[in-house]
Amino acid sequence: MYKSAGILILALILLFSPQIIDAQCCSTGSPVGASVYVGVLGKNYLRLITFYRHSNSDKYFESDSRSNNNPLQSANYNFAGITLGYGLTRRLTAEIDFGYFLNKTQVYLNNNVFHGMKQTGFGLSNGGFNLKYGIFVKPVKQIELTAGAGFRYPFTTKRQIVNGLQLNPDVQPSTNAYGLNGMLFFSIGFPAITLRLFTINRYDYNFADKVNYKYGNILLNSIFVSKKVVKYFFAIVQLRNEFKTRDTYKGNDQVNTGYDILYVSPQLSYSIAGKWNVTLVCDLPLYKFYKDRQLTPAYAYALSFTRDFNLGHKAPKIEPAKLDSH
Repeated sequence: MYKSAGILILALILLFSPQIIDAQCCSTGSPVGASVYVGVLGKNYLRLITFYRHSNSDKYFESDSRSNNNPLQSANYNFAGITLGYGLTRRLTAEIDFGYFLNKTQVYLNNNVFHGMKQTGFGLSNGGFNLKYGIFVKPVKQIELTAGAGFRYPFTTKRQIVNGLQLNPDVQPSTNAYGLNGMLFFSIGFPAITLRLFTINRYDYNFADKVNYKYGNILLNSIFVSKKVVKYFFAIVQLRNEFKTRDTYKGNDQVNTGYDILYVSPQLSYSIAGKWNVTLVCDLPLYKFYKDRQLTPAYAYALSFTRDFNLGHKAPKIEPAKLDSH
C-alpha cells in the first residue's frame, strides 16, 4: 500500500512539476564515447566504431561544494553506441551514429517518501548525421584541421512511460527532440618521438520537445596527448571540459539544471594485428560546478573497438587464359 502511494505521489510530482526534480546526473542523448578517431577518412574508406560506456553518480553538489539532505542515493547508466564513417572524397567524410541505453537508473534514499524506489529508463537514444571537411590535411607532416556540422534526431518524440508512470527528464533515453551540432578538430604529430597532440571542440544545440521541454546546450572542449609506449600500445591522456546550460520548460529556466565539469581521462589503446584498435577510457572529474543542487558523476569508464576498411581497393584480376598458358 505504501509503495503504491509513493508511486502515485511521484507520478503527480512529475506530471505537474517537472522543474523540481533535482538530479541532473545522467547524460540525455548519446554520451561521450571512447574513441579518439575523429579526423577525416581517405576516399572510399569505411570506419566502424562501437563502444560501451558505464557511468555512476553518488554525490550531490551545490555550486562547487558537497550538499546534504538529498532525495537520491545514486544514479547510473549503461550505454552501447555505434558510429559509421565513410570517406566521400579525400577531404569530405560522412558519419552516422546511434545508440541504446541498456538502463538509466535513479535510486531514491530510504529516508524519504519513495523508500528506496527506482526509476529506470531504457531504449534508443538520439541518432545523428554529420559531415566533416578537412580544411588542412597533410598526412606526411601529420597535421590536420577539420571542421564538421550535423544534426541529431529522435527515434520517438514521445516521453517514455514505464509501469504507467512517465519517467522524469533525467532518465529519459532520448531528448525526444531534434538538435544541431558543430565541431572543430586539430591534430599535429611528432613522429620522431611518437607523440601526437590534438584538440576536439564540439557544441550541441537542442530544440524543445512536444511538451516544450528543452534540454540544455552542451559545449565540449578537449585536449589530448597520445604517446606510443611499446609496439601496438598507445597511452592517451585527455583533459575535457563539459559546460551545459540550464534546461527550460515553456521558455522558463529550470532549477537544478546546468553545470560545468572538468575531467581527466586516462586511456590505453591497443592495435590488434594492425586492424582493430581497442581503447579503454576512465573518466574522473577534477572540478565540478553545479547550478543549484544536483547529483554529480563519481566516475565513468568506456571500451571501444575501431576498424577502418578500404572499400576502394580492388583485388587484381586473374584471367583464366593466362593461367592456362603455364
